[in-house]
Amino acid sequence: EELIDISSNMNATLDKAKGRSMPLAFYLEELPGGTANFQIPLLVRADMANMDVRRVLIGPGSSCDIMYASLFRTLQLDETHLTQYMGSDLTGFNGATTKPWGYVDLIVTFGSEETAKSIKVKFLVLDCPCLYQCIIGRTAIADLIAVPSTAHLKMKYYTHNRQVATLHGDIEAARRCFDAAS
Repeated sequence: EELIDISSNMNATLDKAKGRSMPLAFYLEELPGGTANFQIPLLVRADMANMDVRRVLIGPGSSCDIMYASLFRTLQLDETHLTQYMGSDLTGFNGATTKPWGYVDLIVTFGSEETAKSIKVKFLVLDCPCLYQCIIGRTAIADLIAVPSTAHLKMKYYTHNRQVATLHGDIEAARRCFDAAS
């Protein structure tokens, strides 16, 4: 109800300064090569289980956070780390169905040193082929209080010190994934 009231005005508005917090904003000058990206996905790196994980897809269109079995094994996790999945089989974009293994809760750290921010992510573990190690969906993006931009190949979020951090996409990894999928 409250969200409906807040979002009832669908017009664009100009922001005004609000308190002492910095806005999570992207600038035209931050566009890669001066042009908005529309071809490659926003892939970043994150720390999980004390390992540097590459090919983390930032997918705000995903309603859940997904970890693929290959990463689950790489992180040396086993079935004792899983909680039961009670839903039905999932259908992928290619029409194939898969039964999730279950859920695993992990602390995921984005950035490092002064830009580091850690959140607990509940991943649904799937055993199916994918070019990515995992997908960070809407739930984790909201918990991180982050704003991703595929056009800029960056994601901005507030650090624990209320500073704005910019996590840059791994453009080379994204290009390799794009080429492999083409």
